[in-house]
Amino acid sequence: MKVDLLRLQLPPWTDPDDPTLAVRCGWRGSGGAWRDGGTLALGEVAGRFRSRRCEACLHPGDLPMASFTLPPLSGRRLRAAVLGAVEPCALQPLESLVVGFGPREADGTVGAAWLGARAMDGWTRLLRRSGIAVRGLHPPAAFLPLAAEGWVGCRVDGWCIVRTGRSQGFTHWMTEGADHAAGLAAPEAPAFIRWLDVEEADAAARWSGEDWRWSLPSAEAAGVSGGTALAGPAFGWGAIAAAVWLGGLNVYAGQLATQGQALKRQMAARVKAVFPDLPVVVNPVQQARQQKDALAAGGPQAAGSGYAGLAQGAARLLAEVPAGQVQSLRYAPEELRIRWRDGGVPSSEAWGALQARAREQGLAVESGAGVLSVRMAASSSAADAAALDPQRKDPP
Repeated sequence: MKVDLLRLQLPPWTDPDDPTLAVRCGWRGSGGAWRDGGTLALGEVAGRFRSRRCEACLHPGDLPMASFTLPPLSGRRLRAAVLGAVEPCALQPLESLVVGFGPREADGTVGAAWLGARAMDGWTRLLRRSGIAVRGLHPPAAFLPLAAEGWVGCRVDGWCIVRTGRSQGFTHWMTEGADHAAGLAAPEAPAFIRWLDVEEADAAARWSGEDWRWSLPSAEAAGVSGGTALAGPAFGWGAIAAAVWLGGLNVYAGQLATQGQALKRQMAARVKAVFPDLPVVVNPVQQARQQKDALAAGGPQAAGSGYAGLAQGAARLLAEVPAGQVQSLRYAPEELRIRWRDGGVPSSEAWGALQARAREQGLAVESGAGVLSVRMAASSSAADAAALDPQRKDPP
């Protein structure tokens, strides 16, 4: 039989693996009229009906439903808010659930439902093995008609199924013999609820619902609907979030490095402005501290004949050294230590030329472990001392 739309109501989940499992069905013909097909074995459904589209709804006892009042969010933020609202209501961790939810209504409420991932995968496999392809599993209220006013409900296997709006509804367990109205007494319940008798005249009407806009996605159709959300692939989302976080961290680190270089250049300019005798500023903080200590120890003249003199001599000494070979500069009493960068140590030929220039400038140089030590030559030191103390007499 060719039908336009076939709908199935699944029985309670019992980890089934039997195509003879009984399901209730209804269909819509090409003329738009709905028919109730009663109860059929699942294996018979695919052989009896050739449908353009097939939908299935879960049993009300397997699918908790709720409506949550949420702020005006959309996309990932709305999904995160729904999962946060579902978590305290669920009896399982979010990682083991499939969660579906609808759009946010004008009153701020969002309808949601959740099911164990094991049950979802089991139903998907069984339906596929029976030759039935569904895009998702719907809440049972999705197949009920939408009333222009009030609510629409029916009773199935001791459960009350109620559709309260375009994309919202709920299920409620009713004890045997209990009155529908008494069981649904609530402040938000409307004055009028249309109850369908699914066993008699209203059997076809129970399948005729339209405009329901969300479902719980099956394994093959995860993410088909814009209003669905999966909690199962939490690890995948965590990996994506970690990648985004690492990318942002790298960008932030690059910004800090650029800011650090700019700050170092500003500090070097300020140190150069305060101590104009410095020929080159490699480590602004260290050189400023050393210059200050030299001034405090011996005054301007001592600074000029100590650190400043050595720095000026070292600058002239290294004038012919390619730029970028010096890593740091450190001043110790009567000695200036220059550390080469990796690979910047002069060759033996360049070292000989460096020693020759040092002697011409009255400097003594030593090299070891990647460090160049610059001192005033003995004769030069004596001349400086005599210049500082005119009354000093050298011993005979």
